[in-house]
Amino acid sequence: MIRATIVLLIAHLIIPRLRRQSAAERHAIRAASLATAAVLPLLVLLMPSWQPEWARRVADVLPAAFDAIQPAAGGYGDFIVRATGVESSGWTVSGAIVLLWMLGSSVALLVLGREALKLRRLIASAQLVTDTRPLAIAAGVARSLGLTRPPRLLSSTRVAIPITWGTQRAHILLPDAARDWSDERVWAVLAHEMGHVRRGDWTTHLLAEIVCAIYWFHPLFWLGRSCLGRDSEQAADDIVLGLGANGADYASHLLAIVRAAGRRPTRLTPTVAMARRSDLERRVAALLSGFVNRSRVTRGHLIAIAVVAIVIALPLAAMPARAPSITIELRTTNLAPLVEAANVPERADGTRAPLHVRVLGEPLAAGQGTPPEIEAYTTPPLYSDDARRQGIEGVVTAQAHVDASGHLGGVRVVQGLGFGLDQNALVALRQWRFRPGTRGGAPVAMDVAIEIEFTLRSESINALIANDMATLVGPGVTPPKAVKVVQLKAGAAGVRGTVALDVVLLEDGTPRIVRILRSLTPEADESAVRAFALWRFSPAVKNGRPVKVRMSAEVNFHG
Repeated sequence: MIRATIVLLIAHLIIPRLRRQSAAERHAIRAASLATAAVLPLLVLLMPSWQPEWARRVADVLPAAFDAIQPAAGGYGDFIVRATGVESSGWTVSGAIVLLWMLGSSVALLVLGREALKLRRLIASAQLVTDTRPLAIAAGVARSLGLTRPPRLLSSTRVAIPITWGTQRAHILLPDAARDWSDERVWAVLAHEMGHVRRGDWTTHLLAEIVCAIYWFHPLFWLGRSCLGRDSEQAADDIVLGLGANGADYASHLLAIVRAAGRRPTRLTPTVAMARRSDLERRVAALLSGFVNRSRVTRGHLIAIAVVAIVIALPLAAMPARAPSITIELRTTNLAPLVEAANVPERADGTRAPLHVRVLGEPLAAGQGTPPEIEAYTTPPLYSDDARRQGIEGVVTAQAHVDASGHLGGVRVVQGLGFGLDQNALVALRQWRFRPGTRGGAPVAMDVAIEIEFTLRSESINALIANDMATLVGPGVTPPKAVKVVQLKAGAAGVRGTVALDVVLLEDGTPRIVRILRSLTPEADESAVRAFALWRFSPAVKNGRPVKVRMSAEVNFHG
């Protein structure tokens, strides 16, 4: 319903400001907005998923949604956490909401059906107008409006104001007091009611009532329907003036009819009524104004409005509003060590070779300043399983902005290697600390290029650093449990497969993602890393004390 709310809210904000458009044009736009909002939930089910790049960027900066979850019970074996909800075979909140929606819609539709039965009984008790005077006036108005069949005229003592319903054979029900009206008032009333018939307002009104019954819980649908009725009445008034009526005289007829009706019910729901107290002041002001656009809506206008509605509805329906379904499986048992110490090459002096990282700053002349430097090299970039198997080596070049405080931002890969290495480079780079560049002795912000070299010769060294003396979950270690889950962002919508992460869980339950073990796509890798980095766990416990543990996390995308 988020999409429908957006459409209705925009329509409610924009349409009242279209003062240069006629009431008929505003009515058509309002009807299109209601129709678009009503069919969007159905279109969401029918349209294939589509998401442009700008929408992904918007989704990335929106706050993450949190779901309450309960990990599967068990000892220190494998456990599964689902980020999209809690599996349950019993009663669920979502099921209760759907049931309440259906119950409310059923009640609203039953009320509308009851009103239709009341109208049927009213028609049965009404009398056919046989007086030649109103019949002749009706025939003349019908010819002026181009109606092939004049509406059927009825009268009843049970109505206080004129009402209209029907399409192929429309009916106009007049109050019994209409027999004492002057010819001018009869003409004005019939011109107004036949204006509704000419415009097809009864069909639009009935569909709006059905839509409101279905979406009974949504106030913007009811507000849209109310505004729709107000615009249709003013559009019918404009038709009367277009046929030659004087605005002041026509306004006096409206006031007299409303006064005669008093506090009696003004209409039945399945009908279009001529006058309601709530809109009378606005209508009279419009009738007396000489600056109101009173043009009718043309076929070209209707086609243009329909095209715009389709252009808005289809992309909006195809754009996913929530994260794709994922399953994150945490494997915490029998995890092999990252590297054996014997496989780590050493220099001649016994020290381990550092990873080759070069920071390229803005050109600085000698003595004018210094580029940013790495202050704390906390996590090395590591190989993914695919890249190691295929023997990929080379340099990943990333661009970033280092501010005057040494904080890194705007990190992106400008030249990569693929196979998960690009994302692993970003995972490591975001955890480093930098010393800001200087100019004239003062720290300044600089844009830098960072070249991160991947070579199989130093992979074992980096793996040993990443291992970081983490405890493997096993006998004597109480496994962690997920206590805070962040849903996946929509950047990887439509992707199916698994991203495997290598994670070190710190003593406070914060996960530190070390590398991507198995890559899927750059977008899926990024979504998995960003979402899982915000998870929180209860710490693993060994001998009564929180310990750091290593885990592998599998993020399964279901499209």
